[in-house]
Amino acid sequence: MNFEDSSEPSQAELEQASDESSPMSDERYRLTHPSQIGTVLRDLAWQKCIVNVHARSGHDLVTTVLHVDPAARSFVFDWSRSETECEALLESSENAFSASLRGVPVNFVIGKPAATDFQGGPAFVASFPEKLYHFQRRRHFRARTLVTKGYSCELRTPKGQAMKLDIADLSLSGVGLRSKALGVEQLPSGAVLEKCVLDFRELGKLTVNLQVVGHWAVSSQNGGIYHFGCAFSSLDGRLENFLQRLVFQLELAHRG
Repeated sequence: MNFEDSSEPSQAELEQASDESSPMSDERYRLTHPSQIGTVLRDLAWQKCIVNVHARSGHDLVTTVLHVDPAARSFVFDWSRSETECEALLESSENAFSASLRGVPVNFVIGKPAATDFQGGPAFVASFPEKLYHFQRRRHFRARTLVTKGYSCELRTPKGQAMKLDIADLSLSGVGLRSKALGVEQLPSGAVLEKCVLDFRELGKLTVNLQVVGHWAVSSQNGGIYHFGCAFSSLDGRLENFLQRLVFQLELAHRG
């Protein structure tokens, strides 16, 4: 990711809003699209997260995700030194996985894995789970934008179509986009969009990678308007600081 900041640095800091006082249903954090599940599994592998596996037989195994194959919708995880644990896992029809990804709990269940060879050593291979829970302890404050400002996002759909959408809101974790021309077929949940340009005019531009995490209709008039909730794929320190100032400026403008 990279960004162009045309505004002067602000000294104000924006507090993050916590939702801990109003518990949400676990279903809010359920992921079912293979690309979303694959992204979380790849992050577990990249971060070398410790993963706990509990077999239906009662046996427990500590492992790590070694490799993810999005095309085959499968992932490889490390073998155990205990043959008893390995046999129990291979024979278990239900295996529950739990891990912590950047402090956020991840849980999912798979069926029977299979034995495989990975980089010269034994390992397990399994199909993607049908659903994966990626819990969030709290959300970042989300600032709405003024329609009259004309803030926009230039992107290419998964099929390569160049489009321009309106920016509806922004937070440290993602951005809300709206369009009359695009529907859910062109930007389905789970779609990964690379090198999207967020143009906040006098406040600056950002070039980011986004993933569509949700969509819904906000208006049915004149052909309908769709809102697309998109998450940033990753953030470095400089970009996060810039976003923090930008969110603060947008909220001030909206209140003013």
